[in-house]
Amino acid sequence: MIKKIFFVLVVSFIALYNLSIIYIDKNISQKKDKSLYAGCHKVWSSRGLYEIKAQQNSILSFQRAFSHGAQGAEVDFYYDVKSDRFIISHKKPKKDQNGTLVYTQKNGKILTLEELLQTFEKGYYFWLDYKNLDRISDAETTQAIKRLLSITQENNLRERLFIEGSNPLRLSDYTEAGFKTLLAVRPLPQDNILASISANLFKIGYYFSNVTALAIPYGEIQNPFYGQKSQEALHEVPVFLFHIPDDENLLYSLVKKEQVRVMLVGRDESKDRFYIDNCK
Repeated sequence: MIKKIFFVLVVSFIALYNLSIIYIDKNISQKKDKSLYAGCHKVWSSRGLYEIKAQQNSILSFQRAFSHGAQGAEVDFYYDVKSDRFIISHKKPKKDQNGTLVYTQKNGKILTLEELLQTFEKGYYFWLDYKNLDRISDAETTQAIKRLLSITQENNLRERLFIEGSNPLRLSDYTEAGFKTLLAVRPLPQDNILASISANLFKIGYYFSNVTALAIPYGEIQNPFYGQKSQEALHEVPVFLFHIPDDENLLYSLVKKEQVRVMLVGRDESKDRFYIDNCK
């Protein structure tokens, strides 16, 4: 009797899973945001183009990247509740003796998202890696959204910002406020027997979540997270790829894929591969 019940449960789960995949594949195109970035210059800059790490996430590094042909850049930032500011920094802030958060400075001062957007107010896109999205309360999130809305009113800025985080519920608050959002996920690597199932589960999550696209690390060339199995499962899902190995053959193959909207080359390094595009 127990074996029969177990068998029925397994069969029911498999049937429900497959029916869900069929349903989502049939309807997922309706979820697509037609205003989502679809430019042919898909290789963006990660924290700008810099010579030393101290220059990353600085006005200078972004100026360099844009002057070399990048159409967009990934930026690391925190929302500082106390000052009601978005502060650009990759490194986690530390507390001083008074309990005040101390952030990494650029050229002797704090660089805010507002200053960055005012400097590059027209034409460029920004992938915003929200470092403390999960660590602020509902009330603080409401405050943060209000602030972000206030600094992105001009020059069609909201259409050129993509907010990344790993919490779909938090991200949905920003989607509902009118921002484009990227849910950070990591499917199982290609050689894992459950790789296809993993990618399909993320597809289900994407479909039922109020987010714009998925942000996925590419992984190793020989055993990628975004390998053939993930690509097949996510063929209708727009993805923003990061930590892509610096291999030209790989980059040229990825840039041709319609579902791949943006690419960041390398990991914790500055790479100028902006000449790789899908322009005709």
